[in-house]
Amino acid sequence: MKKVIIGLFSAYVLTACQSTAINPNGVNSEAGLSTQYSDGKTSGKSAADINTQLGAGYIANGRYDRALIKLTKAIQHDSEHALAHNYLGVLYSRLERPQKATQQFKKSIQLAPNDSTILNNYAIFLCEQKKFDEARIEFKKVLDNPLYINRSVAYQSAAWCALENNNLDLSEKLYNKAVAMSPNLPGSLLGLAKINYKKGNFEYAWSYFERFDKNSVPDADGLWLGINILNKIAYPDKNLLSSYELLLKNKYPDTDETKWLYQGKQEY
Repeated sequence: MKKVIIGLFSAYVLTACQSTAINPNGVNSEAGLSTQYSDGKTSGKSAADINTQLGAGYIANGRYDRALIKLTKAIQHDSEHALAHNYLGVLYSRLERPQKATQQFKKSIQLAPNDSTILNNYAIFLCEQKKFDEARIEFKKVLDNPLYINRSVAYQSAAWCALENNNLDLSEKLYNKAVAMSPNLPGSLLGLAKINYKKGNFEYAWSYFERFDKNSVPDADGLWLGINILNKIAYPDKNLLSSYELLLKNKYPDTDETKWLYQGKQEY
């Protein structure tokens, strides 16, 4: 299962997959942001900022139709709003329209060539498109910025990309840097659990997965990994194993992971 993480605003979290995860700093309602308008007095830039935040929030909630409306309005208010173009790139990538996504990402970079969040999002998009060499170049620009507030999550994104490219050693190195900066970063803990499982270091894999489980809620992919690790370690918690299996069946009945569980598949 492919999972993606893209950081919008000041923080972002690992959920899945790697489906793009957005945490727009608590901006969850149109009503809340709309109070910032003052009829006839809101500047074009303020309106663009507000519509951009709303658009990002709608992407986070999977409401892509509303996101497109708000981000289009943002561009109408300010055609050179770099973040609005960036989030349109995120949106089009979610809608599996890579050409449009590329256009928007490149426009945003043209407008803000040194914005690390924008560069990080573009790097992740490139990785999704399996353009690993290009993605590595963009990630390097982000990680070379010592002032970037989200460097730990940028390391996490770069590590995920390396893992997508099956470069386990580089991925492990980058995940460890992320954890050194943010010890409880769920995505990095899960990534290290995956890498150690793939390397056959099952006890280490379990130690990372336990930490991940304490700081996040596993999705189907995470539960399936936890099940497989427990089946490999010397003294597994059988009750916990049963609870993971039950949760996978009940909460994610239509996923590949649940199908594999019923089929008796033994590998992650």
